[in-house]
Amino acid sequence: MTRAAHLIGTSPSLLLWPQLAFTHVEEAIQDENVPLRLVLVGPAGSEKSPLLAEIARRAPAIQQQTTFVDDGHLLSDAEIRALDAHLDDPTAGLVLACRPGPWNPLLAGLIRRIEQSRPPLALGQVDADDIARALQRAGRSIDPGCVAGIVEITASVTWLVKEVIAAHGEGFCRDPSHERAIRAVGEVIALRLDTLDPNTSAAIRRASLAGDDLPASVAAGADDLATGHAEGLMLRGGHTIPIVAHTVRRTTPVLEMIDLLDSTPRVPLDAEVVSALGRHHDPRLARALQTHADEAVSYDNERAMELYDAALAAGGDPTTIAIRKARLAWARGDIDEAASLVDAVAADAQGDERDEAVRILGSAWSARGFLRASSAAYRAHHGEDIVLRAHAAIAAFGTGDATSLRDLLRSPDIDTGGLPTTVRVAHTTMLRGLASSLASPVRGAFDDLIRASEMYGDSGEAGPIPELPAVIAAITALNLGEIDTAANVVSDALMEEHSGPWARSRLLLWSAWIAVHRQNPEEAAARLADVDASPLPLSGREVLIRDAVMLAHVRRYGTHEELQAVWERVRDDLRHVEPDLYLLHPLRDFIETSALFDDAERVDPAIDALRGILHGLGDPPLWRVPLLWSKYQRALTSGDAHALPHASRALTGAARDSRVAAVMAAATAEWSRARVDDSDIDRVERAAARLGSLGYSWEGARLAVALSERARDRRASSRLAAFARQLHPNVTPATVADGTSPLGEGGVLSAREREVAGLVLSGMTYAEIGEAIFISPRTAEHHIARIRRRLGATSRTDLIAKLQAIVGPDETGTLGH
Repeated sequence: MTRAAHLIGTSPSLLLWPQLAFTHVEEAIQDENVPLRLVLVGPAGSEKSPLLAEIARRAPAIQQQTTFVDDGHLLSDAEIRALDAHLDDPTAGLVLACRPGPWNPLLAGLIRRIEQSRPPLALGQVDADDIARALQRAGRSIDPGCVAGIVEITASVTWLVKEVIAAHGEGFCRDPSHERAIRAVGEVIALRLDTLDPNTSAAIRRASLAGDDLPASVAAGADDLATGHAEGLMLRGGHTIPIVAHTVRRTTPVLEMIDLLDSTPRVPLDAEVVSALGRHHDPRLARALQTHADEAVSYDNERAMELYDAALAAGGDPTTIAIRKARLAWARGDIDEAASLVDAVAADAQGDERDEAVRILGSAWSARGFLRASSAAYRAHHGEDIVLRAHAAIAAFGTGDATSLRDLLRSPDIDTGGLPTTVRVAHTTMLRGLASSLASPVRGAFDDLIRASEMYGDSGEAGPIPELPAVIAAITALNLGEIDTAANVVSDALMEEHSGPWARSRLLLWSAWIAVHRQNPEEAAARLADVDASPLPLSGREVLIRDAVMLAHVRRYGTHEELQAVWERVRDDLRHVEPDLYLLHPLRDFIETSALFDDAERVDPAIDALRGILHGLGDPPLWRVPLLWSKYQRALTSGDAHALPHASRALTGAARDSRVAAVMAAATAEWSRARVDDSDIDRVERAAARLGSLGYSWEGARLAVALSERARDRRASSRLAAFARQLHPNVTPATVADGTSPLGEGGVLSAREREVAGLVLSGMTYAEIGEAIFISPRTAEHHIARIRRRLGATSRTDLIAKLQAIVGPDETGTLGH
């Protein structure tokens, strides 16, 4: 016979005791040399009385010397003293069952005296194995999965386990969620709560609403929590029981719930409670719901939105809630929704809420590509917040107005207007960097902007801003010819998640733009794929950057037909945004591409706008040179004999104050040469290489290729063409003197055509080529004719010269010789 069978006998009842209790009782009964002294401690419904009776039944021989006492927590002081005196007899036994504390000192002393014989038996919680054994003894069966679910919702509390099992029934479970059983037992729980002392009931309700997120000291006093545990409606330490918490949320009257929420604002709210409360209009409820929404912002945006809506329905302030919802919309990248929410209430906002409304509205206009409207939004507000004033200065700077930036830097508030928080210092450092970028020569601007980007990332700031510090630092790096540094700045910002989710697409697009210009098409494509995979919509500013990436990529690696298709698809996006300083580099791709399709008039307004912005800033060399270069490239591509020398002279003039302009001016001087002698080759290569070092490798390669066509001898031509391939692999002698790419009929050779070209260079005839690659001589002839058309070769000698520049030595004759 097993130990369990010894204890239980043939009782058919479902008696739930933990295995540890069985073990201690069996040991105590079998030890006949010492009096039986035990304490059974457990909350209401923990099966103390049945176990006490079972012990008495199992130990008849020692019953005469043993006193059995149930409900010890209800004993009077006199009864406790009598039991204590009873233990003075060394042969006397005592088995005492009681609920857990708080106990009065006399009972606590009696229990400690009994514990000197054996540890107390803790009852009240059973696990799945305990339940399975009890069911087996009672001849009942419940699916093990259901048993595990019952243990979870009851937190293993014995009386609740029994009640749910009774409500669950036997046989096949038709309610996997056990909602029917939970509701049935919930009614029992609700009745018990109604019969408890009001203070204890309130403590249990408050703690059950709060869950384990609320400190016990806030939920209730220690005695109330202990009483809740003794009643079997809480776990030790004030921890909640799921089925009790569910019942409390379902059955607590609404007004009482509102009282609880108002007195304990950190109480968590599930959707069921919010749905019930949302139909009531009460300022206390609105305040509590808004508090919960503010807390939910950090971990669940959707939940926060639901709570803000519920707060509004309960009578919350429409302006406050709209602005907080707008910030939430901004954080998830929905710029238009954020602006729409602020538009409706901005005029009514006051104090900090007005600051936030202006911050969102100004940054939203910038994101949409309307930096002048952004600057106007900031100008209309006269707040004292330094960060907000810095945003205003950044927006105005991008429109060509540095007045507010200079005024703020001269203001004593910049250094003494508040604590030097990380985000504040990041903004003031950025302003100093922008101011320095206007000087000639530039001193310290780039270092300040790099530091500002790093500090901004360290600040953890994720709110609206007209333009990201990392983007401004990267643009400055591009202006200085430091394209690798620009890539690192943006990469670091992505890795450190500057400004949170809303800024990720912006940073990815700038990373893609830089990658294309660094000859990393695979990285650019991967960045664009990441942007496409994002569920967040692109702003107008970001759409233009994406378009620029596509134009730059297809100009370098696609065909003429592909570029034309992209141009026709994106060219009108230029009209959906207003040019500003921070879009200068993406706009360059539109300016340069337009010349390929005789569409210069479409970009002329953008050029004029950029010239006006730069003029407003005093034509600073750091910002002016990239536009001068693009104007030169456009004139070169379009063959504009009037604009070309003018653009070249502008670069030469800027060279006095700009190292980048000096390199570009030297390149334009080489580009203007009609013929190239052997003595010019080194100088041309240096000019092209210096362009490449500044991030203009493709342009440098085009320079080398264009001049290879003007070389006096074949060796010089081949050398320059080979040098061009080192700078950029997709630039070939098919690049014509006006600087267009070898696209379409002058496009890059296919893999099969390169194979045929290599065999041509090895000296094979049509028949030999056909035999080598298993095609007919006539097909080989067709391939060579098509190659000649693609490269624009005028003779066989011209064809051979151009093929030698395209096809590497390792591809020549690999099949035939």
